[in-house]
Amino acid sequence: MIGYGIMTGVKRGSFFRTAAVVVAALTASACGSSSSDAPAPPATSSSTPPPIVEPTTPPGTSLTVGQRAVVSYSDGIDEGLLAITVTAIEQADQNEFRTTFGDRAQGLTPYCIRYTVENLTGIDFGTKVGPKLEALVGDGETTGTFITGDIPSCAPRLSPGDFDHPGARYENADLDATSPDAPVVAARYDGNDYDGSPLVWRMP
Repeated sequence: MIGYGIMTGVKRGSFFRTAAVVVAALTASACGSSSSDAPAPPATSSSTPPPIVEPTTPPGTSLTVGQRAVVSYSDGIDEGLLAITVTAIEQADQNEFRTTFGDRAQGLTPYCIRYTVENLTGIDFGTKVGPKLEALVGDGETTGTFITGDIPSCAPRLSPGDFDHPGARYENADLDATSPDAPVVAARYDGNDYDGSPLVWRMP
């Protein structure tokens, strides 16, 4: 409500012109509050990177530790492209091995295969058992040792929960053991399309 008052020094015609200006200003203000002038919602954009498309590494390929292989991987539910890079094949901690396995460790030398896994296509492989690798001895055969368990310095893990977008990666490790007269010289992946014709990473 506009209060009443006395204005001095203003002519009548000027007062009406002033009032008209005030009314026009109020009208313009009311029109300006329409929804057409409301700020537009911010544009949204996806931060998910696009899938990484690469040819798969042919079955039977021989690689050197440090080289990357691209495989078509299925966990029985979903399928997508993963990249596997074996980063090390090394003797594991003998004391940890003996402490963990006791008498069963007698006469065995433990080895640890370390590798990275990268999600290329962005399929949700989070919190799952990923690709597993096996150690090979000099004649190209597996060690023949079946290990259930791990040691602190060489423990396999599930993929992290956010392993669900292109470029996501994690490090993993697999434990194996062999007799001292048959040292481990390589590691293999024989899952999915590579069953019977595995990928083999050899120590340089």
